[in-house]
Amino acid sequence: MRLLMLRLLVLTILCLGAAAAGPAAAQVSEGQAAIEQWTHRLDLIEQQLYRADTTAESAGGFLEATGEVRGKAEALIEAMQPEVEARERRLAALGPPPEEGQGEEAPEVAQQRQALQMELQQVKALITQANLVIVQADELDKLVGTLTQRKRFEALFRAYPAPWAMENWRTAGPEFFSIINQIARSPVAWWQNLEAEERRSKVSLRIGLQLLLAIAAGWLLRRWLLGRYGRDPSASQPSYSARLLAAIASAVARGIIPALVFAGLLYAARPHYEADASLFWTVVTTFLAVMVFFSLAWAVPYAVLSPDLPQWRLLPVTPDNSRRLGWRFALLAGLFAAAIFLFEAQKQIGVSDAYFSLSTFIVILVLALPVIDISRQRYWRRELISGEAEAAEAGTAGEAAAGEDEGSVPESALWRFLRRLIAPIALAGIVAAFFGYADLADFLISNLLLSILILVAMAILRGLVRELIGAAMRSNAVSNVLGLAHVLRNRLKFWLRFLLDTVLAIAAPVLIASIWFAPFGEYWAEARRLASGITIGGVTISFSDMVVALAVFAVLLALTRLGQRFLTNRVLPNTGFDIGVQNSLSAGLGYIGVIVAAAFGISALGIDLSNIALIAGALSVGIGFGLQAVVSNFVSGIILLIERPIKVGDWVLVGGNEGTVKRITVRSTELTTFQRASVIIPNSEFISTSVINWTHKDTYGRIEISIGVAYGSDVEKVREVLLDCANHHEKVLTSPEPQVLFVNFGNSSLDFELRCFTNEVSYRLMISSDLRFAIDKAFREAGIEIPFPQHVIHFADQAKLPEPGRSEAGPPA
Repeated sequence: MRLLMLRLLVLTILCLGAAAAGPAAAQVSEGQAAIEQWTHRLDLIEQQLYRADTTAESAGGFLEATGEVRGKAEALIEAMQPEVEARERRLAALGPPPEEGQGEEAPEVAQQRQALQMELQQVKALITQANLVIVQADELDKLVGTLTQRKRFEALFRAYPAPWAMENWRTAGPEFFSIINQIARSPVAWWQNLEAEERRSKVSLRIGLQLLLAIAAGWLLRRWLLGRYGRDPSASQPSYSARLLAAIASAVARGIIPALVFAGLLYAARPHYEADASLFWTVVTTFLAVMVFFSLAWAVPYAVLSPDLPQWRLLPVTPDNSRRLGWRFALLAGLFAAAIFLFEAQKQIGVSDAYFSLSTFIVILVLALPVIDISRQRYWRRELISGEAEAAEAGTAGEAAAGEDEGSVPESALWRFLRRLIAPIALAGIVAAFFGYADLADFLISNLLLSILILVAMAILRGLVRELIGAAMRSNAVSNVLGLAHVLRNRLKFWLRFLLDTVLAIAAPVLIASIWFAPFGEYWAEARRLASGITIGGVTISFSDMVVALAVFAVLLALTRLGQRFLTNRVLPNTGFDIGVQNSLSAGLGYIGVIVAAAFGISALGIDLSNIALIAGALSVGIGFGLQAVVSNFVSGIILLIERPIKVGDWVLVGGNEGTVKRITVRSTELTTFQRASVIIPNSEFISTSVINWTHKDTYGRIEISIGVAYGSDVEKVREVLLDCANHHEKVLTSPEPQVLFVNFGNSSLDFELRCFTNEVSYRLMISSDLRFAIDKAFREAGIEIPFPQHVIHFADQAKLPEPGRSEAGPPA
């Protein structure tokens, strides 16, 4: 019977394996065919890269092809991984093959094992081939970067005719007017080349109405923003938050809204340019693109500097310098936009090398001179303005330096370094253009201006987000919903702003470096590989995964905090549990939430929790010795929360410390003594030593008052007076009844002890004091004496003692 069941089981496994082998074999064959196609494609790209006529633009275009192949190979590996795991599970179900001397394996089982091992080898071989494709794609990316870098350098250092040669001036003048004429006549030429039907479809009333509606909507929104949040000329000393809000409104109204209108028109014109790459559509799309750039490049410095109303400026420069810098930035943005438009039109038309060299020299000179002028120190003299305390909190002000004018603030070292770096780069661009290196000069000045815009945008973003963080921490939602105290909110505000500054300190150099170095190689390819993951010991950790893991951990931690708040305020007060049970449940929920948040965060990083378990097991010995006390306190904290020998609000005595339990954490317990001092006691002390808990089960307690009366006093009267004092106190219970014990015949007194009970043991000391006052008064009225401690000394017979000053052996000395 057992043999029959075994054969049925083997046949079932064989049938399942055969059913699964078909799709697996098809996937393997399809994957092998795809790998062959990818390898052939990468080989063709490599051959093309080594050709002499390959340009930097064409070489850079191959990065998209290699990225596509890499993505497909990674998808194939991800699809094949479950197949590997499935076959490994089936092999594990079959068990290990029999060793020598254990008999032969059943033929069906051996056949199934061999088939599974063969399929597993095929799938693993396919994964290995896909990994080889990824490696080949990575190597081609590096080759593309190397070739692009070499081609870019060759292009940058190409020498054109010197712009100062007179023959270049004689030929460039007519060529310039010819270019302007072609640009001006391009709409007419485009219109004349259209058929009658095309004219009606290209230019219609609907397009005109859409354009008018877009302009009207943008103008109305701009007017509303400036009227609602704009600058008030009558305000002489606006606060920093008001200035920041007005700067944002100005930037949105004067820059972002017009930029969106031009961007929408550019989006509508783009299909026409792709279908008909004529000069007219080149001029139209280029004009719209530079207007998007100009709208943003002019509006942001204007919003920061506020040249019309200097009291609303964000940067702590003088009012005169605010006006000068505002108009110089606007002029610079306009010149840069015009230069971009002219160069793009010249590309479409085609110009001679002499004209290109001369026009580049003039444009570079016009752009570089304002940049050098702006970088001078006289424009950046800083002074304290209204609301500077808030600005200092946002990181824009410092303490006044010794030796500077009153009201001025010192220039930051970073800004001083950047300002001194601008002028040499601009001068280098002028020199390069003067000697005929037009491409190098254009590269230097264009990237310099873009870098300045990025820094200004980052400064605006930093101020905005810091102000939003401060407003959020001051809001009632954070203090009430999350239950964060003022000190904790200030600490959280500091760390959030510190995180913001860290992110911007990383993002700004990365963006600026992408402008300067992306043309010379695989900058973004390396950045993508870095963001996709770094493999350390078989564990892949990526920047994006880290961000996701931190976000998951923060969200789950916030949800835990909200759950604790809801449980403490809404649920537990209605359960009837005492305050200690409520605190234990709330703390337990917090610990579970932290553990769950940490587990999900680690999983989001892509780290297998089983690996962490192995590492923890390997470190258990070290933890046992090095962190023995910490682990002991942690375990003791868990025991305290579960067994609850003490709870929050209990009056305890441990060691030499007595007080009320204020907080129980996983490592320690905080006591508040009657002197209002906080005592932090490790949790292990409550487990390993004796603890007196006055309020463990209830708040009942016994009070003992010891008192002595003089010998000869009426002891019955003493007992009556003591019981009367106890019965008349409002906090002394009548059941159990108070008792008076005659405890001893003392050296100086008859010793009694009054014992009574109270249901509020926390008032034990006050009740004892009140009873002593009452007993003293009652004894005085009853004539009962409380004696002083006294001793009776009996001397020997005085007659037998020698006289003073006289010895027994002779006369007085």
